[in-house]
Amino acid sequence: MKRLFTLVFALSALAVSGWAQDDKNQTFQFIDEQGNVVPDGTVITISDVKDDEAIGKIMAVPLHVKNMTGDKVAVGMWEDIDQKPSGDWQTCAFGNCMMLSESGFSAKSVLSGEYEQDIMTEWIVEEGQYGDWTATLEIRYFNITTNFFGMEQAGNNVVGYGPSVTLHFVYADPANISNAERSTFNVQRYYDLQGRRLDVQRTHGLSIARLADGRVIKRIVK
Repeated sequence: MKRLFTLVFALSALAVSGWAQDDKNQTFQFIDEQGNVVPDGTVITISDVKDDEAIGKIMAVPLHVKNMTGDKVAVGMWEDIDQKPSGDWQTCAFGNCMMLSESGFSAKSVLSGEYEQDIMTEWIVEEGQYGDWTATLEIRYFNITTNFFGMEQAGNNVVGYGPSVTLHFVYADPANISNAERSTFNVQRYYDLQGRRLDVQRTHGLSIARLADGRVIKRIVK
């Protein structure tokens, strides 16, 4: 069954993305599942819940990270999850998997110029414990040090800031979603990434939709 992820782009974030990107280190970028760069400041709404045989019900973050410059860097992900109402948070950002119980860094790594991976980050929900909250992921860069054995490792000093995304998790009780709420997701028009109008949503890949309530969203169909 196809999974549908809805990436909601905050219009204000799009308006300032040009200068915001100029102020940040561009070595790493967030990439969607079709290989498109996700602009700094994007708000991503995640409402899809799936069953994972190993860990239960999860709401997965549909993002990759990619080295865009070919430079070797020490990098980590700052993950602000303090608003999480329940459940657990698992992240595999930059190849090191760990559980976070509060805001902090995922494990830091020194990465090659060819690095690109799914961040495999997810909110592990408690069934029936519905919630609506936001988390923030931000790429940060560290100094590179050498250990006793001559191996490079990430230091403790932040030397640069990369792009960030805000994750809006909506874990809703289907029985409480009214018809009025459902109607706000009625699509008026579809566009491709170049702004050309489409007759219908693409059956695979990415398209941009304008909703009946005025929002502009990015829709990905796998």
